[in-house]
Amino acid sequence: MNITRRSVLLGGLSIPLLAVAGRGVATAAARLPNPLIVTISGVGADADTGKLGAVANAFSSAGLPIAMTIKMAGDPRDIPGYSSNLAKWIRQSVELAPDAIEFGIHAANVVAADPYLQARQAGEMQAAFSQMINAFDRYKSKAVITALTLTTNQPLQSYQDAASMRSAGIRTVIRLAGEHDDKVGLQPSDGGYWTTNTGLVNTFASARTSATSGNGTVAALTAPATLAPNITALTANIDPIIVEIPFDALAGLSNADAADYAAGVAMAVLAATSSGAARVLTPQRLYAQSRGTGRRYIVVRVDDLRLDSDTDPSHMAFVRGLIEAGYPVTDAIIPAPKAGLLSADESSKAYLQSMFAHQRYDIAGHGWHHTPSELLGNSLGKDVDLIRDCMSEIYRSTGRLPLTYIPPNDDFDDNTLNAVAGTGTPIFAAEKGTLRWFNGLDRHGLLHVSNTIKFESAWTGDLPYFSEEQVFDYLGADNDAVFCVHPDTAKTPEKKKVILDSIARMSGEPGTTLVNFAEYYKAVCPAMPKVDRIRQARADVSVKDWKKPDPHRLEEEALRADAELAWTYFDWGAKNFNGMAPATSWIEFGKQTGYPFTTMWDTGSHILAAVSAQRLRIIDQTEFEKMINRILAFLGQGDFSFAGVKLPNTERRLSSKGGERDGFDSADVGRLLVALKILDSYTAGAFPVFKLVQHWSFGPVLKDGELHVVSDAGKISSAQYNSYGGYAGRGYSLWGEAISPAFTTPDPSNDMDAALAAMAEIQRRGRIATEPHVTEEIELGGSPHGRLIADILYAAQMKRFRDTGILTCVSETAMAGPPYFTYQGYQLTDDGGTFPVDTLKTSAPDKAAKLSDSLRLVNSKGAYLWLAARPGDYSQKLVAYVRERAKMKGMGFSAGVSERTGKRIEVTDINTNGIILESAAYILGGRKPLLSSAEA
Repeated sequence: MNITRRSVLLGGLSIPLLAVAGRGVATAAARLPNPLIVTISGVGADADTGKLGAVANAFSSAGLPIAMTIKMAGDPRDIPGYSSNLAKWIRQSVELAPDAIEFGIHAANVVAADPYLQARQAGEMQAAFSQMINAFDRYKSKAVITALTLTTNQPLQSYQDAASMRSAGIRTVIRLAGEHDDKVGLQPSDGGYWTTNTGLVNTFASARTSATSGNGTVAALTAPATLAPNITALTANIDPIIVEIPFDALAGLSNADAADYAAGVAMAVLAATSSGAARVLTPQRLYAQSRGTGRRYIVVRVDDLRLDSDTDPSHMAFVRGLIEAGYPVTDAIIPAPKAGLLSADESSKAYLQSMFAHQRYDIAGHGWHHTPSELLGNSLGKDVDLIRDCMSEIYRSTGRLPLTYIPPNDDFDDNTLNAVAGTGTPIFAAEKGTLRWFNGLDRHGLLHVSNTIKFESAWTGDLPYFSEEQVFDYLGADNDAVFCVHPDTAKTPEKKKVILDSIARMSGEPGTTLVNFAEYYKAVCPAMPKVDRIRQARADVSVKDWKKPDPHRLEEEALRADAELAWTYFDWGAKNFNGMAPATSWIEFGKQTGYPFTTMWDTGSHILAAVSAQRLRIIDQTEFEKMINRILAFLGQGDFSFAGVKLPNTERRLSSKGGERDGFDSADVGRLLVALKILDSYTAGAFPVFKLVQHWSFGPVLKDGELHVVSDAGKISSAQYNSYGGYAGRGYSLWGEAISPAFTTPDPSNDMDAALAAMAEIQRRGRIATEPHVTEEIELGGSPHGRLIADILYAAQMKRFRDTGILTCVSETAMAGPPYFTYQGYQLTDDGGTFPVDTLKTSAPDKAAKLSDSLRLVNSKGAYLWLAARPGDYSQKLVAYVRERAKMKGMGFSAGVSERTGKRIEVTDINTNGIILESAAYILGGRKPLLSSAEA
């Protein structure tokens, strides 16, 4: 096998070597016999343990160590649990002969070559395996057992295939021969290996040394007499030799016959070893011999920087000493203990800033107050507040966002994990009882690093310590681990010395590399662009930009003034258009004029503007009732007939001049139905809203629960899967209509697998914009997919501002001249995204593209929506900018401010002013969705 960039780590060399390119270095060292691994693969939950024992004994009697891999993927019935006979046999084998068998994982198939999905598969398999094999009484004093080797029948899919499985502790993936076609063509037929950028080694078996020649059938069991010369032939190369017996291939044999066959294979192996052509060892022993560094990682974690003048000086001195000695450290910070807040503690901030000058210094969040059971039994909302406050306080105080969260006292539950994932934090470090063994990526997208070793043997009395030897028994020789130090418990010179001596000893162990959490993550996790994007968006939105809302009198007064200005649009409209408000308005020949039409979306905005104005006491009850009665009468005066039923029309005129636009728009009517439900709830049914809605029949346009539009010519087409479908669908559901889910993917809120699938679906659907996803949040409470869309969009807008200095806020908007209306949004792409400007007329897309820069706006209503739903630095910038530049005296707010000129466009509209009123009512009403507020 000759691959240009392949390493020589496993090539039968006399000394360990670091990863280098090519084979040339091999000539500089004397050859050792070829490494040979005997593997019993694919043992299922219902395996005959008598037969297993007979086969294993045949090799142990010959003095040959073997690897045995257990099925941990696929049919759940084939995955053994802790109480299964197989698990009991495995645990007994570990106790009686710990060096005879290396137990690992078997997966017939490795998922598609996506690093996240492969890390997830490995994490789930590792969790099941470790739970099965570890007896709690054993690992109270000894190292936990994890699967270090995986066998699979899946051929190599890329040179970095399975690299991310290293995050679950997997070191070696043995690609067995046969069963699957090698469609990519990377896998050599006679063995070889490839080291990934995480240090995981893909090792390839040859069909010539498989008991089934790779065909997996009992009838084709290869005779040991045939295997012997095949093994000898392969020793001419310098690659590892894999002798494999698929356990399922022995199914038709009696236990005695299976033992005889295994004994024959053992003799064939011994023939090669006795000639000096091969040496037999387990996969992990080969890996350990071959890795000079990075075989296993130990994270050095120092807990409890707590803003305490009594304990912090010794803590700081201890950490400085480690860093100055060349060791890495992750410093776990408690940002709000009883002493106060990190942001107000100048000595702690000065210490942290000085430490950031050292490349090997890293920080982690360690709770908020660090009180007992701080994160146990809470609602998700409370955990979100505690964890977001922690990470935000650290970020705002230091300018550094921790990559790791450590729950106080290792106490956590599923709400904790959901909340940590919501902050975009990639690493979670906690030991929780029987979870000490779990390292790997969970469904939240969190990398658990749980194998935590501490010197404290108890948290009572004088804090007794384990001995150094006891600690190293816990560590073992192979597992990644976290060495957790509490400087405050090292109250004697003897205790401090045992900690420092242990760190020095760890550092000197062959193959062991000391790291901090950031270094560990970089070492074991390859890039996961899609996951990283979601994490980054969550971190940007919920931590970096977020500020705890602080109702301030001046801001309240400013919002009320904004709302009052926005209401002038509706007041003017009602006086000039018989109680209604037109779609848009501008100054013409020195006088305010308006476009005398309204869509159902516009009418919904009018209703909610009136509700908001009444809630803010801008209008009194009499004016409110007069306006609402006029709107309801207007809605009842004209319909569109389709398929024998009455429907709200696409557009209605407000004057006697001009024609109406016939047809039915499901998205616009969905918004109208949302507004009518909020109105009906807010007024406790005081208006004939129910009667109006019953007047319409939506059956023909909700075929199979999907939204449809109808053209003025009566042509019907689906609108279920555009970006408005989720919000609009909720409008129909509020009135009892059966609506199919707008998204086909599962809830992405607390499941990274689902979030990735949702992102792909969102990308396929096209443009996303501030509306309707943020509108949905303030009116109804956000939907899972809507919140994800909003976070991705908000983060993208902030990134564009950081990259270009251009404030960015996109949504659909009226324009002051041709093309009069644009959809300004964000299009996700495989490698990022773009900010296109679309017009209703697409006959000249090239011309429209050239005009995009001149059409781009900082959207006024979008700015207020973001302030309402994502209170933070960026949304405050947006509103301040709009407040300064977009006001139109006596008319409301301009639709937006031109990115190119920095000046407002000279048009205002019903939706801009309606949404600003809604946003102000939402903020000043305690940020409760308008519907829930109405119902309350």
